[in-house]
Amino acid sequence: MSENENQLLDPGTLGFFLVAVVSLPLALSQLLEKGDPSAHFFMVIGLMIVGVGAWAWFCKANFGFTVFALVGAAVFLTGYGMGYFECIAFGIAFVFAIIWSIVIGTGKNLTLLLVTTALIFLFVGLSNEEMIGGDYWHWLIGIVALFNFLFNFYMAVSCAAPEKFKPF
Repeated sequence: MSENENQLLDPGTLGFFLVAVVSLPLALSQLLEKGDPSAHFFMVIGLMIVGVGAWAWFCKANFGFTVFALVGAAVFLTGYGMGYFECIAFGIAFVFAIIWSIVIGTGKNLTLLLVTTALIFLFVGLSNEEMIGGDYWHWLIGIVALFNFLFNFYMAVSCAAPEKFKPF
């Protein structure tokens, strides 16, 4: 693989890998009901994703900048201890990102990973006992986080090696 030194690197590959990395432990902890990821893990990965958003801004990728900055902020604030209303607010923001994705005609994979991202934050917010509550939310969060991992991992691989892995 050769890279052009004068071409700006696409930050999406790193961003998708980072989102995949944060989604897998969340999925496993929810599905296996043990081993919650640490707050520091969420905070460090969240800051790294915000950095990817800044990198996307530098590359003049408005959609990438906005989405990665939102994801990074949401992941960071998860570690920082945001409440259920904040989770719901981020979920709603991701719904608007889904609409934007459809309007600008991004690939289905990108739209699907935005759907799973929105659902994670909506489910976490709604799972609070002061909202809907219930013992089943960890299964829903875990399943959606697992799909989020798969969609982000595949998107990262398709960005890294588009000749071998075609985005859908």
